[in-house]
Amino acid sequence: MIVEPDFFEDDVISVAKKLLGMRLVSTINGQRRAGFIVETEAYLPVGDSACHASKGKTKSNTSMFGPPGIAYVYPIHSRYCFNVVTGNTNAPSAVLVRSLQPDEGLAKMRLQRGVKDIKRLTTGPGCLCEAMGINRLQDGASLTTRRHLWIDDDIALHFEEQEIKATPRIGVTSAKELPLRFVIAGNEFVSGPKKWR
Repeated sequence: MIVEPDFFEDDVISVAKKLLGMRLVSTINGQRRAGFIVETEAYLPVGDSACHASKGKTKSNTSMFGPPGIAYVYPIHSRYCFNVVTGNTNAPSAVLVRSLQPDEGLAKMRLQRGVKDIKRLTTGPGCLCEAMGINRLQDGASLTTRRHLWIDDDIALHFEEQEIKATPRIGVTSAKELPLRFVIAGNEFVSGPKKWR
């Protein structure tokens, strides 16, 4: 079942946790690929200098100010990062999806990434986007239709609530001490230092 729009209207921390175990599905360029979300990071609408919306609306972060349930995709180095917009337009926030446990379309992912090791396909936000075919063309796209990119919980990765671990965010230079990175503890597809897995 595709996730309904009101799911994304909740506060960003709640959405970041609830996304864990759900399935991100891509049919970009007619190639179906999917994986279970195992790692997220929340970016707050207030008091978070690492949030792209913290200094106001710009041409590049416009999607963060859009309705909840759309994608915010931004470039980093030669790759992209995929975020889920949450909350409301008056308080823009987003969840960065950092890692997936690959589930479908592994051959296409391997071809896209140029690697064979399954643990390297979708571990880390840049690798995830490359494997799933996500780029700036998906920025602002609805995640609540089955058009090209969506989230569903029809098939979910099962784990206990106590297995969710909160850690400081990684890969940011500002507000990095905030414990807003959420992982399924022990999952082999989670990125970052082992002490934070």
